[in-house]
Amino acid sequence: MIYGSINNDLQKLYLIVTSLLVFGLVTLFSISSDPFSFNSSFSRQIIFILFSLFIFFLLKAVDIKAIHDNSITIYLISIFVCFIPFFMPPVENTSRWIDLGLFYIQPAEYLKCATVIAIAKYLSNNQLAVKDMSTVIVPVLIASLSAFIVLNQPDLGTSVIILVPVLPMLLWAGVNNFTIFLMIIPFITIIAASNDLAFNIWAFLMFVMFMLFQGKLLNRILLYFANIFAGLLFPFFWNNFLNGYQRQRFLDFLNPDLDPMGSSYHIIQSITAIGSGGLFGKGWGQGTQTQLKFLPVQESDFILSVIAEEFGFLGISLIMFLFFMLIKTLLDIAFRCSDYFSSLVIVGLTSILFSHIFINSAMTIGLMPVKGLPTPFVSAGGSFMLLCFVILSLVSNFSKN
Repeated sequence: MIYGSINNDLQKLYLIVTSLLVFGLVTLFSISSDPFSFNSSFSRQIIFILFSLFIFFLLKAVDIKAIHDNSITIYLISIFVCFIPFFMPPVENTSRWIDLGLFYIQPAEYLKCATVIAIAKYLSNNQLAVKDMSTVIVPVLIASLSAFIVLNQPDLGTSVIILVPVLPMLLWAGVNNFTIFLMIIPFITIIAASNDLAFNIWAFLMFVMFMLFQGKLLNRILLYFANIFAGLLFPFFWNNFLNGYQRQRFLDFLNPDLDPMGSSYHIIQSITAIGSGGLFGKGWGQGTQTQLKFLPVQESDFILSVIAEEFGFLGISLIMFLFFMLIKTLLDIAFRCSDYFSSLVIVGLTSILFSHIFINSAMTIGLMPVKGLPTPFVSAGGSFMLLCFVILSLVSNFSKN
């Protein structure tokens, strides 16, 4: 019965992915001036999908035990490949890409999967000791090493995505709530320190929460002041870890009207495109912001804005429903997996897809700073499309166990 249920979930998963791919191709065809040209985003997307399908069937045949036993080797190789761009000519002033002649590949995308697999291997091997607070140190170190390398490429968006699966995987493994709380609050404290009022309010709330948790009073007081000290690191983080354009994106997020024709142009055009779509949209190929090319990077980062303008609220609601079903189906498969390692991997991979959906959606309506994070199975892009199919193949493979 369980195997039959998983098979049904996989069929549902393939149907959802196919629907998203079709939706993406229809949108890309609409915004391509010459869709059948080799250099058009539509034609290249078809090539990327076909190549990704080939890799999907290739990885689907790999033995699960081989992945489990060689998870650390896979992780170390992925780390090594991420260093290669540092020794190659920069692409767009960054060291993210490897030039393969016909196309570029971004190795950091696949480091996401390798990091999840390495963490799952550690947690599954230490299943009985997972409630020990010290157990979380290794997963955090694994993810932090990956994120640090990617951050120096520089790629803040991908480095954040790499860190995201840690918490869901720890929760899935059974780590207690207080440990999760201790992992989250330093990041909130650093962000809150950007504003004096926000920092004071957060410091009070944090004090109340520390007092509510059980444990030695002295330990809770020391942890509280350690997090207050973390807030003082905000200027160091702002000046040393963020590049100038990343700082500008954050400032634009706080006040887009500061530079409407410059650094805030992307988000203003995106919101304009979404708002002009109305309930039913302007029609396929009829969007003014998109067809007249006012909206930048519309084939990847802002493809949801294109869908909202041309297909309206109903179109974007359909996409969001498909994304919801995608995440739900993946979690259903993780629940039904009898193997602990497999379920952890699927939860981690689901977190990657969910974070892309959440951040990209929030970015297009101005709820988060602009990041170069595409939408799964919809946005144009070879490296990310391949990553999506790698995740799909791993889920299909691990669900068989």
